[in-house]
Amino acid sequence: MLAKHLKLLTKFSIVLLSGSALLGCTNNYYRQDADQESYEAIADKTDLVPGMSANIGIDEERIVDLSGFPANEDSFEFLDNEAASEVGAHILSLNAALDLAFQHSQEYQTQKEQLYLEALSLTFDRYRYVPVFSARGGADYQWDAEDQFVADMQALTGMSTLSTSEAVNANTSLGARYLLKGGGAIAVNLTNNFTRFLTGDISELGTGALIGSFTQPLLRDFGSAIETETLIQAERDLLYRLRDFTRFRKTFAVRVASNYYSVLLNRETARNNYAGLLANNLSLERERAFQAEGLRTLLQVGRLEQSSLQQDLRWTSSITRYKRSLDDFKLLLGLNSDENIALDDNEMILITETGMDSPDLSLEQAMELAVQTRLDLYNGLDRVQDRARKIEVAANELKPGLDLSVVASVPDANNGNLGELDFENALYTTGLDFEIPLDTKFERNNYRRSLIDYEVATRNYLLDMYNIKLDVVDLWRRMNQARKNYEINLTSVEINERRVEEAELRAELGLGDIQDTVDSQNDLTAAQTSLVSSIVDHNIAKLEFWRDLGLLYVDDSGQWEEGVNEPR
Repeated sequence: MLAKHLKLLTKFSIVLLSGSALLGCTNNYYRQDADQESYEAIADKTDLVPGMSANIGIDEERIVDLSGFPANEDSFEFLDNEAASEVGAHILSLNAALDLAFQHSQEYQTQKEQLYLEALSLTFDRYRYVPVFSARGGADYQWDAEDQFVADMQALTGMSTLSTSEAVNANTSLGARYLLKGGGAIAVNLTNNFTRFLTGDISELGTGALIGSFTQPLLRDFGSAIETETLIQAERDLLYRLRDFTRFRKTFAVRVASNYYSVLLNRETARNNYAGLLANNLSLERERAFQAEGLRTLLQVGRLEQSSLQQDLRWTSSITRYKRSLDDFKLLLGLNSDENIALDDNEMILITETGMDSPDLSLEQAMELAVQTRLDLYNGLDRVQDRARKIEVAANELKPGLDLSVVASVPDANNGNLGELDFENALYTTGLDFEIPLDTKFERNNYRRSLIDYEVATRNYLLDMYNIKLDVVDLWRRMNQARKNYEINLTSVEINERRVEEAELRAELGLGDIQDTVDSQNDLTAAQTSLVSSIVDHNIAKLEFWRDLGLLYVDDSGQWEEGVNEPR
């Protein structure tokens, strides 16, 4: 008997293990099914957002490969002891850097994942309004074992042996539920319970029932506008996230470009400081020669020596700043810190050749376009509408509860046939459930809160609109300032080049003043750096201007187009 029970338990364990293995095999199916629904939800709304990307896969495995980029073979003296580190470095153009960032940036990946999770959440809210089926079952095996005391008494008294009994009890339940968008619900449930005796009476006893019900709120929670509010909000939240993601892509592309130019500016600063240091040192050698001949005093030469030390310090600091900005840029692109890259100096030439002209728009036109095209402003306006709907929902919760219910119950036929139902004796019940809201403190507060939330959302929308206009005005001013700075610095470079030339000529004739030499060279170095800085500032401000107008369109590789018309 014990061996038999152990055998049954063993078989039962095998069934459980097999079921667990089967569930494990379906994990990949569940993942793919979730992806399909989520990506379809995103695709359904992609056309509603101008400039939205179609490439939003979150599981794409992309290994960073820089082998296809040209390698730097030059060693630059202006980088001092960092010069060797850039020999063999992969040279990245701006377009290549943008493409790498859109493929490997952790920040970009996080934004895609947040978009996916919003869509995943929506799939469940949609699922609430489709028929949902359920199936359950259970069984237990029972037996009674002979007691040793009873067996001994039977042997002494000669009584006949009492037989043991065994039984299997099982039950099943099949159900379906369907929520209606008008607030009602339909439910159907079929149950079966049966007992089979394995010894003794082997007849099979069974009972079953089919129960169907329909409920419909008539006052509180009535109507699709109330019942589907959660679904409506989830649909709109995904649209908001798509707009935010599209806005992020524009902002991210501009940030990558801005950092790219900033790194190049730091590199150019190091180059200019090195050139200034060489010029200072050349002047210092000449002045020391004059000092040896008694034509210069120690005080005069010392002034130039001090200037050379300060210039050396600025040069060293600029190299450190350049390398640090390059390391930070690697992280922005999603590269490892030990990846050896260098940026293309030709990019500075390209933005210089594009000129310093601002977009061909008036300031008034620019502000009007920003109000019409900014995706985040559309989100703000739609959230005002959301808050208006919440007022209706909160007001509905203050109504009395009145629910209509209809229930049909079909019993088992009791004819020995498992699962056969007796529809002739079905029982039907209909009724109304009424609830008077005597305690409405919570609902009252929610209603008042919804009114305030609406006012807050309205003010936030108006404030966002004003701030967007101010941002456009600020960027317009920055472009004008950068253009003015460029003109001033260009003139300043020309003036200081003549000053340096004259100071050098006078110094060679022994007529020059040390302070004039120092000042003219330092001013020339500063003017050259400021000239490059104004070019970079203008280019960045122009990119940010198109971005804040909502007219910067970015593709999946980070390349952009700017202008009034959306690119096809």
